[in-house]
Amino acid sequence: MIAFPVALTLARLILGPLVLWLAWHDAPRQVYAYVLVGGLLSDYFDGALARRLGVARPWLRRLDSTVDIVFYLAIAAVAYRLEGATVVAAAAAVALLIGSELVCIAASLIKFRSLPGTHSYSAKVYGVALFVCCLGVLCYGWGPWALWLLCAFGLVANGESLAIILLSREAPIDVPTVIVLLRRPA
Repeated sequence: MIAFPVALTLARLILGPLVLWLAWHDAPRQVYAYVLVGGLLSDYFDGALARRLGVARPWLRRLDSTVDIVFYLAIAAVAYRLEGATVVAAAAAVALLIGSELVCIAASLIKFRSLPGTHSYSAKVYGVALFVCCLGVLCYGWGPWALWLLCAFGLVANGESLAIILLSREAPIDVPTVIVLLRRPA
């Protein structure tokens, strides 16, 4: 039963190299909308299906988070290739986002020797914002403002994830908010 959610997660991992190949072979812009929707749907349904089937495991949740990073790094490379001026104009926002992701990963690796998988509500909102922003930049020509707005969502989500990591006694998986973590009995 675990094969179905794993397959959905790995499908998103395959979409990363595929989207890079499409960008270097001048695919029509609307193709990126399909790739992004496929990524969003596989991200939602892999976790929902794992919970429904009763096979949600910490390693699978961490794999999901890691695949998200790989997928969106590929999307970022595509955005740079196709909308380089927009990405360069918002280079500081992109650097802040990548830096905040790296800080969360480093904190989790140092403290728990495992990759993060907090899946907080703010991270879910950030995931939707990431989808909308990438869709807007790649398919509708949105400018640097979209990346700065995304940066705001990302810094809030990564700030909360970092707080969850630092305040947790064991590697956190699926912690809705830092408030929920603080209310848990010791």
